[in-house]
Amino acid sequence: MQQKIKLQEGQRLITNKDFEVAIAQKAIIKAMQNGMQIRPAATIIGYNDDSVRMSDGSIIHRTANSFFV
Repeated sequence: MQQKIKLQEGQRLITNKDFEVAIAQKAIIKAMQNGMQIRPAATIIGYNDDSVRMSDGSIIHRTANSFFV
């Protein structure tokens, strides 16, 4: 039986699986760059290897930013 992944407050999203779980749970995500939040917190609606699409319509570079629950 596969263990269910749960996101915890303050957890950084790194792997594709982390992003998939965040989308499924509709978790509110903060996009950070150099320790500063660059966009209002929003849910993720899509991602690929290069970028993350937020529910507010913004597209954020995945490698240049960090994403936290």
